[in-house]
This record gives sequence, structure tokens and C-alpha cells, in this order.
Amino acid sequence: MSFFQRISFTALNLPTSASGMPIFIFVLPFYADDLGLGLSLVGIVFFLGRLTDIVTDPVMGVLIDRYPSKWGKHKHWIFLSTPIFMLATYLIFLPPIESPTAFYFFCGLFFLYAAFTLSSISQLSWASYLAPNYDDRTKLLTLRELMSLVGMFAVILIPALVEIYDPSLEAKIRAIGIFVLICIPLITLNAVVQVPDTSASKVLKKTSTPFKAFKDLFSNKMLTKIVLAAVLIAFCMSLNGALYLIWMEVVIELPEYSSRLMLVYYIVSVLGLWAWRFLSIKTSKHFSAGVACLYAISVLILGFIGFWFIQDLQENYKLIAVGTFITLYGIAFSGPLPLINAIVADISDKLNFDQGENISGTVFSFLTTMTKIGFALAALIPYMVLEMLMGFEISLGTENSYFSKMGIFYIYTFVPIISYSIAAYLLFSHSLSREEHAEIKHNLVN
Repeated sequence: MSFFQRISFTALNLPTSASGMPIFIFVLPFYADDLGLGLSLVGIVFFLGRLTDIVTDPVMGVLIDRYPSKWGKHKHWIFLSTPIFMLATYLIFLPPIESPTAFYFFCGLFFLYAAFTLSSISQLSWASYLAPNYDDRTKLLTLRELMSLVGMFAVILIPALVEIYDPSLEAKIRAIGIFVLICIPLITLNAVVQVPDTSASKVLKKTSTPFKAFKDLFSNKMLTKIVLAAVLIAFCMSLNGALYLIWMEVVIELPEYSSRLMLVYYIVSVLGLWAWRFLSIKTSKHFSAGVACLYAISVLILGFIGFWFIQDLQENYKLIAVGTFITLYGIAFSGPLPLINAIVADISDKLNFDQGENISGTVFSFLTTMTKIGFALAALIPYMVLEMLMGFEISLGTENSYFSKMGIFYIYTFVPIISYSIAAYLLFSHSLSREEHAEIKHNLVN
């Protein structure tokens, strides 16, 4: 592929991240507080929205493998996601009614995640075809992650600019929605036109029913171990995102700096992306991803210790300390998941060699289905624990009890530490090497 084709393909992930990341950081608090649904109800609705999405993923993976079109195996599915994606963005980010109900929010999330399913699984399966080699695959999928970060930069920069003129959460969310609505059709059309796809005649159609295919994949220890690591990492990242605004307001007590510090977080994550990419090429994907998890644990421990020294400092000193923590933590953000996507693509090649059938769509739908469980639980569990067990009320802000404030702090810190620790162990124990994958690809070609 040419450089422009690589950019065109990986840019497909930009609107997905630009609409997906604000769900945790802006949209959930907005619907919980400003629109009056409450933390627990929003957490439950979000979980149910992701739960329905989890059911559609297995079906989508098998459809990709079984039903190509004259354009190839992937393009038509991404094209079909566009109108659904635009409708969902409008409903969630620019609600046409003043007091959306929980059912309204659920419908918006359902359409949004259905569009994500159509597009994301197709993209990951497509990447296996576009970058067949071990390190080329890492480069392509880390470039895809870079495009994801560009989308995140945009939706962090937009609120940072908007809050100069209108600090309301509603204004920030509407501006993000307009940006995403413009990006979706332009980026999709360019990719469909510019990027090559598989030949339809080469796509196998022996794939079993979706849930039978999933049952078979659960028995593959190598795959399930890596997928479990992805679930744990997704849970960590999403939990921190879901609690970030609340953490900044109630625990750190610097809410006016939240958007700007978040922008710093995503800027330094680009440096982290290239650092983990470089390490993976010099060593291996699973080693680099495991080291990224250990690094995140170290920063969280450092942040926990440092909090007790900075909590009573003057605002300027506290801002420097918190900014340093967020900068260091941001380096870990973009490390593990794109490398795990590349690892799963390698395992998909091994399954292709072992079984004589290319089921990359099914394999990636297995990954995304299980990962979405981590994303879904990341909002449901902390929100319900805080509101039901610790008496936290989002409308009270800093007026909440010390007990509930510390509950946020401990959840924000120690749940990710535990999850990252298990994920690191699973990644370090992965056994498919660069040399073994090269032999598998050689045998598949011949």
C-alpha cells in the first residue's frame, strides 16, 4: 500500500474514537447530572446498551467471513455503518428533546455501538489482509491507533476551546457531535475508494453459526488468554475515563483544568504509542504490551503515594503535581491495545493454518465482544458502588462525604492496578513468536 492508502485506511478509526471516548468522559456525566438521570441509572443504561452490542458482535464477525460483495470482504460493511453512525451521533450528542428518557439514551447507544460493530470488526479483519507480516501488522495497527488519538485530540481540544465562550457541558457535547457528523461520511468515502480489499472469490464460506464459532474459540487457550488481557486493560482505561471528571472535581478539586489536562494526556500518549511500537519491533508485541502494563502500575502507585503530599497544597503546586501524574500516565494509554490487536491477527493466521479456513472476522468479533464487556462494566460497577454503597451524589460535588470522596480515589487507583497486573502476567506468558508466525505465513502462501 502507498502511504496515502495507509492513512486512508487507518483514518477510519478517527470518527469512532472521536465519538466513543467522549461517551465515558462527557456524555455519561452529562446525562447523569445535567439531564437528571442519575449515576446508577446511567450506568445501567450504558451497560445494557453495550450488552446488546455484545450480542451483535458474534453475528457480525461471521457475516464478514461468509458474505463478501463485489467490492471485497470488508468495504460494504463499513459503508453500511455510515448512516447508522450518523443517526446515533445526532441522537446522543445533539438530543432534539429537552429531557431525554433512559429509553431514549439506550436507543442512541444501541445505534452507536451497532455502527461501531459494523465498522471496527471490518477494519481489524481488513488489516490482516492489508498487512500480512508480523512487524508490518504492528506498524499498520499502531498507525490506526495514532488516528484514534488524533480523533481524541480533536474532541478534547474542542471542549477546551468551547469552554472559553461557554463552560456548559451541553455546549461541549454539541460541538463534538457536529465535528463527528462532518468527519464520518468524508473519511468513509475516501477509504472505500482508495484502499484495496480482498477478492470476493477468495473468501471462504464454510463458517459455522456465530455462537458455535464463538464456542470453538473459547477452547483456544492462546486466544482466550490474550483476549482476557484485552478485557482487563479495556476495563482499566474505561474506568479511569468514566471517573475522570468526577475525580478532578471531587478528589483533586481542580475541575476548571480537566479539559486542558486531558488534552495533555492524549498528546503524550502519542509519544507512548511510538515508544511501545519501537519496543515491540525490537523485542515482541506481547513483551512490549506487558511492559506498558507494568509502567501503568508504577505510575498509579506513584500517584497514590504523591496524593497524600499534594492534597493540601496551593492550587498552582497541586496543578503541577497532578499535571505530572497525568502526563506520565498518558504514556501508557496507547500502548497495550493496538499491540493486542496485532497479536490477535497473528493468532488468526495460526487458526487459518491449523483449520484451513480464514475466519479473521469471527476472531476479531470474539476479541471485540469480550473487550466490550470490560468497557461496559467500567461504568456500571463504579457508578453503582459509589451511589448505592458509598452514598455519593454527583449533584453535590465537593459537598459529598469524605468517605465517598476517598471511595472515588481508591477505585480510580487500585482497581486498575489489580487489572493491569493480571493482564501483564497473561501477556508475558504468550508463546507465539515472530519466527513461528513467519513460518505460518510462509506455509499459508505456499
